[in-house]
Amino acid sequence: MRHGLVLAAALAAATVALEIAFRHDAHPILFWHSVPAFDLLYGFLGCALIVVVSKALGRAWLQRPEDHYGEDE
Repeated sequence: MRHGLVLAAALAAATVALEIAFRHDAHPILFWHSVPAFDLLYGFLGCALIVVVSKALGRAWLQRPEDHYGEDE
């Protein structure tokens, strides 16, 4: 688990460094196209939001109590 987090953080840092180092001089249409690592943060936060909402919906609608079918005899 810890090695996976370290690897993910290293890949994110490398991605940001490469984005800053090899920035192209195109004119951005919207302001966030000029923010370094915006796509990385947007994607990460979007995925995290999907996971949190899915877990909440799963707990609210899908999970049943352990004694849903009555007491075991």
